[in-house]
Amino acid sequence: MWKNSPPDTEEVMAMVRAVAEQKWKESLAPRNANPADATFIGWRTYISDPFPLTWPSEDGTLVFYALARGMNPRALRDGEFVGPTWARITYSAQDKKTGLTLLDVRLESRGVQGVRPLRQEELEILELKPLDSLLGSRTAAAAQKLKSYYCLQLSLGNIPSEAITAHAAFFNWLDCRAC
Repeated sequence: MWKNSPPDTEEVMAMVRAVAEQKWKESLAPRNANPADATFIGWRTYISDPFPLTWPSEDGTLVFYALARGMNPRALRDGEFVGPTWARITYSAQDKKTGLTLLDVRLESRGVQGVRPLRQEELEILELKPLDSLLGSRTAAAAQKLKSYYCLQLSLGNIPSEAITAHAAFFNWLDCRAC
C-alpha cells in the first residue's frame, strides 16, 4: 500500500491537529466571552479517532472529525457540553497532505455527555492506537482489536454521528452488534 514507508503516526496527528487548531482560531474560537456569565461555556476543539475514507482502504486516506466540547466553571457537572462536529479533516497517506471542510460553525450546546466507570477489559481495549492499526498490516488479530476498539467507542458515545453516516461501509464491517 505504501510507496515508501508507512506514515509516522505522531507526524500525522500533529498535522491534523495543526490544521484544526488554525481553523478553530480563525472561525470558531469564542471571543470576548465572560467566564463570570452563568451561561458561559469555555469551548475547546477535540479531534476524533481516524476513519478510513473508503473501506476496505486501498490508499490510506483517513478522515478525522473536529468536535467542540466545553465546560462552565460556574456549573460543574459530571460531563461536558457537546457542541457541533464543526469540521471534517482528510489526510492522504500517499502524498501526506491534509484538507479541511467546515461542517457546522454554530457554537452552541447540544447537551451534556458524561462517562461511566470503565471495566479493566475496556481499559485494555482502549490502549489500542487506531491510527497505527489503520495504517499498519491487516492480520486477523489486528482486525479483531480494531473492531473491539471502535465498537467500544461507539457504545460510549465517542463517535460522531457524521462519521457513522459517512463511513457506513467501515461500520458495517465493524458489525458492532456482534461485539
